[in-house]
Amino acid sequence: MKFQSFVDLYSKLYRMLGNVKFAVVIILIFSAYLTYGTFMESYHGTDYANRHVYKSVDFMFVQLLMFLSILVATLQRLPLKRHLYGFYVIHLGLILLFLGSFITYQAGVDGNLTLAPNSAARDVQLNEDQLTIQLPEEGREVSVALPYRARGIEMDLEWEGIKVLRFLPFSELKTSWQEDKLLDMSRQHSGTYRLENDNFGEDLTLSLHPEADFESTLQLGPLNVHYMPELLAECFSKPSYKNLIIWDAQNGSCYLPQNDSIKEKKGMGGKNMIELKVADKTLRFLPDLSPLPVDENLKLLDKAEHRIFSRALFQDKPHLFIFGRFTSFFEKESQTWQVRDLKPGVDVALPWMGFRLKLNRHETASYPKRSPSEVKPIQDNGELIQGGLKAVEIEAAGSRFWVTTSQAMSLNRKEGRVIFILGRKSLKLPFEITLDQFKMDTDPGTNNPASYESFVTLFKGNEGSEKHHVFMNNPMKKENFTFYQASYFQTQEGPYGSVFSVNYDPGRPWKYLGSLLLVLGSIWHFVLRKKPARPTSEVAHA
Repeated sequence: MKFQSFVDLYSKLYRMLGNVKFAVVIILIFSAYLTYGTFMESYHGTDYANRHVYKSVDFMFVQLLMFLSILVATLQRLPLKRHLYGFYVIHLGLILLFLGSFITYQAGVDGNLTLAPNSAARDVQLNEDQLTIQLPEEGREVSVALPYRARGIEMDLEWEGIKVLRFLPFSELKTSWQEDKLLDMSRQHSGTYRLENDNFGEDLTLSLHPEADFESTLQLGPLNVHYMPELLAECFSKPSYKNLIIWDAQNGSCYLPQNDSIKEKKGMGGKNMIELKVADKTLRFLPDLSPLPVDENLKLLDKAEHRIFSRALFQDKPHLFIFGRFTSFFEKESQTWQVRDLKPGVDVALPWMGFRLKLNRHETASYPKRSPSEVKPIQDNGELIQGGLKAVEIEAAGSRFWVTTSQAMSLNRKEGRVIFILGRKSLKLPFEITLDQFKMDTDPGTNNPASYESFVTLFKGNEGSEKHHVFMNNPMKKENFTFYQASYFQTQEGPYGSVFSVNYDPGRPWKYLGSLLLVLGSIWHFVLRKKPARPTSEVAHA
């Protein structure tokens, strides 16, 4: 009885898959997926569209149903009938197209080769994310393939005490505030500020905390911003000998030097050297170079408690000092240093180009930390403007941290140092390519690229070298690999580098043959095939 039920179910599925109505429905669903994928690719980028639509499990299932529909429809029309020869050829072409696409999906290569000027390269970066864990002292390395998904995914992988917790394929760094009860945050405070005038506005996040992801100094055009301990604000408002401020970092205090407490003389190189007597020892400073004291060999003493700060170094150019809830700047009109209170939401006028400074947040119990947050990518003019960062959350040695495509991480464990690198899986070519010259032509009167081309040399062992010229519609082909001119970049030294799109399509012959059969079958089925006309006498008799 169960066997008969199975046979009945199989018969229903077999009839359904070969039915024309089912074929029409599955083709409409397939077309809807393609339309949706086109919009996703336009607004969110090719990578997101591939992960979300084109290479998703549900779209693969739709394609499988299409393949089965074509195959079953062909089998249902066996044995061969002469008037269906064109139909058979069409469906054979479709089956070969699916077969070629499947072969390419499984064994094909699609990646990028980056060529720096006059440097040999052979590693192709594939479109597959990979986390590499290196143990330098042991000379070991392990690679973890990451899921090809459009959205973040929880992972449960562990290797030698290292846990891979979560993978975000598209993310952006966002700021969160972390509580810290161990350190004295009154000296390591953090804050957010708004600096603006009628033509410019910038939100500033500054911190003195050692674990914060934000700096204590910034440069905004000609303006230099310095974030310093709040205790120094009082000393900035008062005149002092040589505009010097003495800072006791251990006791958290500052004071202004007197003539009899310091001695000034010329040091090596003609630099001003200041000697400061503190208790039973004498400290030597070069305040024109650093606030830290120096030893007899003029090396900086990083752990010294006392420092000397020279305000005279910051009077000629725009320098803005922020001390948590206070700010200070040199006013050239009065030739004095001004100190202003910063109150939340209240603007403080600055002496440069109508700038105003406002305190938004001041923290003495927490510090700012950047961490990846999942977002949907946004594309503009073919480039991602949001969501271009991939991130993996790791737990190791009792702590959690993020590894991103923009920054590798290093961790010291009892067993030795561990390095985490998030990147893409690579394929090593059987030959090397060197970029000899990159040439770019621009549209008349603009800097917009009109065309670009690469002149490269290909090396393969004892076989010698080959010269190639690669440009649009003129790819380079070598050992089943095809190299297309895809993009370019400018190096720090000035010259341009080139980016090739690398493609290996083992299913291409099957797809070409399938396309040819599809055209021939269509001509055969819809044009050449003609039903014999019925005799006139038969029509009249009917």
